[in-house]
Amino acid sequence: MITTEQINSIFNHYNALPADADVCTERNMNGLMMFAFDSEFVDFDGDKLTLTCGEGPLKAIEIERIAGAEDFGSHWAIVLPASVVFVNKHDGQVRVALLAE
Repeated sequence: MITTEQINSIFNHYNALPADADVCTERNMNGLMMFAFDSEFVDFDGDKLTLTCGEGPLKAIEIERIAGAEDFGSHWAIVLPASVVFVNKHDGQVRVALLAE
């Protein structure tokens, strides 16, 4: 289970990175793209990730909005400016943690 402390930690880590941080290593986008290419639940089409189990505004995420990504074993965490989107690797279910100001 992913805890609130873990969510806050990854959110703070990725959103505190400098704008010129390396996309592949420091933001872990390479790992996220490899997951997207291998997964039936996530599709990468150049400028956005499309989530097959996502709905409404969670159907697609623009790549430029992603601050970073983290592999949590059974989930991928996609860090955005004000939230963290969790995609279950096994069934594609999408969960969102909204961050309080």
